[in-house]
Amino acid sequence: MDFQQALEVLNQFDWSAAIDVLLIAVAIFAAFRLLSRTRAITLLRGAVALILVLVILGLAFDLTAVNWILENGLVALIVGAAVIFQPEIRRGLDLLGRTGIQDLLAHDPTEDTIDAVAEAATRMALKGHGALIVFERETGLQDVVEMGVSVDARVSTELIEGIFFPNSPLHDMATVVRGARVVAASCELPLADEVRGGVRRFGTRHRAAVGITEQTDALSVVVSEETGEISVCQGGLLDQVERGTVLAQELHRRLVRHGEDGSGSPAGLERVTNE
Repeated sequence: MDFQQALEVLNQFDWSAAIDVLLIAVAIFAAFRLLSRTRAITLLRGAVALILVLVILGLAFDLTAVNWILENGLVALIVGAAVIFQPEIRRGLDLLGRTGIQDLLAHDPTEDTIDAVAEAATRMALKGHGALIVFERETGLQDVVEMGVSVDARVSTELIEGIFFPNSPLHDMATVVRGARVVAASCELPLADEVRGGVRRFGTRHRAAVGITEQTDALSVVVSEETGEISVCQGGLLDQVERGTVLAQELHRRLVRHGEDGSGSPAGLERVTNE
């Protein structure tokens, strides 16, 4: 293809259609990111997956009724989704206005953030101070955050120690970390069922650490004020972890390298709950 032919192809290209498709794609992506800060994203993903399956089956087997519903019900589905997810959309837009696009796209904690949390947990364990720190991941925790006390400060060892200092106003319940920031403290979490294996012997703080990870993909770090032991919980499974370097390495493995839920029993881990 010579230069003249390339110019002819470009002249025939419908730029308005390309921009149209790009804007729709950006809007869909933005909607998913806004909803990703809430647990409604799980429901939305399931609904989208179901619609895709119906579209594929309808086209593959020429299912008249299914195709008619999909063709004529799209507008109703969009309006229905806007009504169903109205609280989540409002929260997402509010979050975007307060934090900006860059913070909205940031999910994973930085290595400095992980090191600061590990150091704070180790210090609190040595002092006998209880703590519960939750790392938000893909499943949003905005509904949990809104029930707590807004902090919105960069994560540091001193900040976390101050939050959980005994008898401080925010030391009860959980602190939520999003990206590199502590977004809220004194957040109430759902509790794990006492009948689950190994959970019954723990107190409310550990049951909350397990409960939030059963319902979301969050990772929680819990420090026992009675024993000084540190545990990491993911996927509803609680692993006791050695302090200091081992804890930092385990958090890096799970949060930065996205390791599995403690499977393989790396050195320094002891599973204290079961399925």
